[in-house]
Amino acid sequence: MVKLGFNSNSFRSHRLVEVLPWLSELGYQAVAITPDVGCLDPAETEYSELEKIGLLCEQLGLTVVVETGARYVLDARRKHRPNLLEVDEQWRQRLQYLMQMVDWCNALGSSVLSFWSGELPPEQSEKEALQQFGRALESLRPAADSAGVTLGLEPEPGHWIGSVADWAEVRQKCSVPFEMTLDIGHLLVSGEVPVEALIRQNAESIVNVHVDDMRSGVHHHLALGEGEISWSPVVAALNELPANVPACLELSRDSYRFHQLAGRSISFLSDLGLMKHA
Repeated sequence: MVKLGFNSNSFRSHRLVEVLPWLSELGYQAVAITPDVGCLDPAETEYSELEKIGLLCEQLGLTVVVETGARYVLDARRKHRPNLLEVDEQWRQRLQYLMQMVDWCNALGSSVLSFWSGELPPEQSEKEALQQFGRALESLRPAADSAGVTLGLEPEPGHWIGSVADWAEVRQKCSVPFEMTLDIGHLLVSGEVPVEALIRQNAESIVNVHVDDMRSGVHHHLALGEGEISWSPVVAALNELPANVPACLELSRDSYRFHQLAGRSISFLSDLGLMKHA
């Protein structure tokens, strides 16, 4: 049984310190924090501020997962770049950022760091991408292990690792192990259905879940019930996951109506049986 939460990229019009107690009051048990220009900016935030947020989450009973998917946090003009697959030395900038986020996990009280591969640069080959990705993980994994942080790689549509099938293939070929962040809606985008079957097949590897609705083949995060996912069997599968797995709603397109969706979303899932015995 997962711990339901919300991603900070989905309440960008609200202050983090004001939302955290609100989530707890509503019955949420987790929060995914995406450091970004408007929320714990990695370029400006003091470590002491992170520790205060971590302490607040602990006091509120919120499990924290650190997400690294902010769109322009490293390059104001290029979305999700540089990434770990760059052919030049820019890949080290992404690696350094992930190293920083491992350190931030310690301050925020998170045991999971969520990341993705990034898109394959036009000049990069599949063979070199695999080698480059492996080199990056060889540097990142020891730091994560030392900090007690699990790496959860998210298959992201359009990225080099864009599906659960891609994740499994790269994991098999890569000498450095990693776990999975599973975005429920992404399974409809990649055509990996039924969703509940994919959850069960990968249950031992899933350490983090993104909760959102989508329509087949369309990568638009939608509020629950506004897409094509059959939620009753999905909730049943989620209830079979370990109790410590965070499952946070990721509705960045609907950030402007967080004040409406926060209560509606937890009611929607609770009515289907999620967290009934938490």
